[in-house]
Amino acid sequence: MVTSLRNRNNAGSIKKFWKWHGRPRYVFEAAFLLISIALVFLAYRYYFGESFDETVCGKPLRELCLLDDRIIHACKIAASCPDIKQQKEDENAAKMAAVPLVLVEVFYEVLCPDSKDFVIDQIYPTVQKIGGIVNISMVPFGKAEERKDGEEYIFSCQHGEKECKGNLVQTCAIGVLGDKDRNLAISFINCMEISHDPATSGPACAKDIGIDYKPIEACVAGKLGNQLQHIMAQRTLTLNPKLYWVPWVVLNGVHTEDIQRKCLADLRGVICDAYKGPKPPGCEDTKS
Repeated sequence: MVTSLRNRNNAGSIKKFWKWHGRPRYVFEAAFLLISIALVFLAYRYYFGESFDETVCGKPLRELCLLDDRIIHACKIAASCPDIKQQKEDENAAKMAAVPLVLVEVFYEVLCPDSKDFVIDQIYPTVQKIGGIVNISMVPFGKAEERKDGEEYIFSCQHGEKECKGNLVQTCAIGVLGDKDRNLAISFINCMEISHDPATSGPACAKDIGIDYKPIEACVAGKLGNQLQHIMAQRTLTLNPKLYWVPWVVLNGVHTEDIQRKCLADLRGVICDAYKGPKPPGCEDTKS
C-alpha cells in the first residue's frame, strides 16, 4: 500500500517536472521566434518608413531606378539600375555641354528577321549603354504599301497581316511613350521582338516594362493609330535615297552604304564616333 502510494507520488512528480522543467526549451524557442519576427518587422518599418506601397514596383524600370535606394532594393532591381543612372548622367552632361544628340533613324519591319536581330543585338544594348547621347527614331513600315480608302489608310505588309498589326502596335507605342521617355518605347519594342509572337505580345510587354497598355490599345483601335501609321509610311516612302533593304539606317540625316554597314555591325561605336561632346563611359569599350 505504502509502495503503491510512493509510485503514484513519483509518477506525479515526473509529470510535474516534465510540465514545468522539461518544456522551457520549447517555450524559449517559441519566444525567441516571436521576438525575432518583431525585430524584423520593426527594422522593416524603420528602414522603409511607416509603409511601403508595393504597387510602386510596377512602375517602369527607368523611373524606379531614379528613386530612393530603399525602393530600388525593395523592388529588387539594383542590378538593372547602373546603366539607367548612367544614361541620366549622360543626358545631363550633353545638356551642360550644349552638344546635340546623335540622331539615328531606323526604318524597319516588325516581323523581318534582320530587323528583329538589329533591334535585339544592336539598338537595345546601345540604348542601355549610351542612351543619354542618342535619339533613336524608330519607323515601323519598311517595304509595306499604303492606299487611301475614304477617310482612312489601308496598309499591306511584306510579311502579311500580322506584321501590319505589329507595326501599328509599335507605331502607337512610339506615339504614346515617346513624349515621356524616348528610350522607353525602345524597351517596349525590344520586348515585342524577342517574344514568340511579336504581333500579339503588346499587352504582356507593357506589363513587363511597367506601363499601362490601355492608351496604346486605344490608339491601335482608333483614328490616331491609322494617322500615325500613315506618317510612318510617308517618312519611309519619301526617303532619299529610297529604301530597298530593311533595316535601313540614317545617321544625322544621311544614309550611305558605309554608314549602313557600320551601324549593322557596331551601332554603339558609330554613335560614339559621331557624338561631339565628352564621351560617356559606355563608349570606352566599343569596337571602333
